[in-house]
Amino acid sequence: MRVPPIRVMVGLLVALLVPPLPVLAANQPVLLGYAEFLPFTYTDSEGRPQGSLIEMVRTVAAGAGLDLETRAVPAPSLYPAIADGSLHLFMGLTTPPEFQGTTLVGESVIARIELDVYAMDETPPVQHMEELAGRTVIVHAGYSYAGWRPFLENPANRVTLISVDSAEQGLSALRNRRDTFLLEYTLPMKLALAGRTLPNLKATPMSVVEAHFVVSKKAPDAADVLARLEHSFQRLRSAGALP
Repeated sequence: MRVPPIRVMVGLLVALLVPPLPVLAANQPVLLGYAEFLPFTYTDSEGRPQGSLIEMVRTVAAGAGLDLETRAVPAPSLYPAIADGSLHLFMGLTTPPEFQGTTLVGESVIARIELDVYAMDETPPVQHMEELAGRTVIVHAGYSYAGWRPFLENPANRVTLISVDSAEQGLSALRNRRDTFLLEYTLPMKLALAGRTLPNLKATPMSVVEAHFVVSKKAPDAADVLARLEHSFQRLRSAGALP
């Protein structure tokens, strides 16, 4: 007997657990924006959106009766696009200044993402973000780091920033510089290490970022979209249909 593909099985489970809801007005898909953030959201070699959060929101949107359209956006442009309504939906932190007063935020925590600070063995570790004042720090272009970006960019804190576009670039820059720190999320760093163990690489946990559904207030039927997503997420999670 042939076993159906896992996506078919998940689709059948969604159909059974979540009664179909009327789709929003025709030709009004919900525009989901994402940045390259392995393994949560990324574009594969064939140009298709992939990642654990992408798969989750597809399942949730199907259960909510929403037509979802997914678009990759450079990280620096993502938050402004949500704020001005060019994109409708984001999955992640809620603290960017662009989101204040421009978005609706769901109550459900859809993921918890660990943020660490990395250093090589000759660099004394830090225990708190404030200890990065006066230091050199490698960061991703466009990342807000759960609200810490203003601290890092404030001239009064004398932080020298080095921008990179990936965890791999960040790790390479860290290994080639002394007295430097790297801000990186745990899972992307594990992928960058590719199973290697660097005995002189030290990691200190900084914070845990809680991800939520964030909907632009300028999205069509914004409050209804968020309510549908929240309802579908809670039902599917309670039924064990989500990771």
